[in-house]
Amino acid sequence: MVKSVRATTKKGEGGEVKALLWYQGESDTLTHHDAEAYQGKMEKLISDVAIASGDEKYMEIVREAQLRTKLPNVVCVDAKGLPLKGDNLHLTAKAQVKLGQMLANEYLNNFDSSKPSSS
Repeated sequence: MVKSVRATTKKGEGGEVKALLWYQGESDTLTHHDAEAYQGKMEKLISDVAIASGDEKYMEIVREAQLRTKLPNVVCVDAKGLPLKGDNLHLTAKAQVKLGQMLANEYLNNFDSSKPSSS
């Protein structure tokens, strides 16, 4: 299904996902393991369809605008390329730690008043 969504929503093709109607059958209720795994699988499906439908089609334009922003006391920390969880949306725990380090470094490099002035 996700492949079909990607194929019909390619750039310039005009396709768009307006809604996803879902009717759950019983196949995920056969074992306790399947039932416990259901929520994660459902969230992944919804995320995959949203990504395939182009919900992120303007993400790169917004990211580039953020990187070009030049305002006093504003620093952009780019998280692109950090590892994502299986939902392809949220950062992994290690990536969150790395992002925290990146944010701290930018703060220290740009706003730490205890550093000697370079002027």
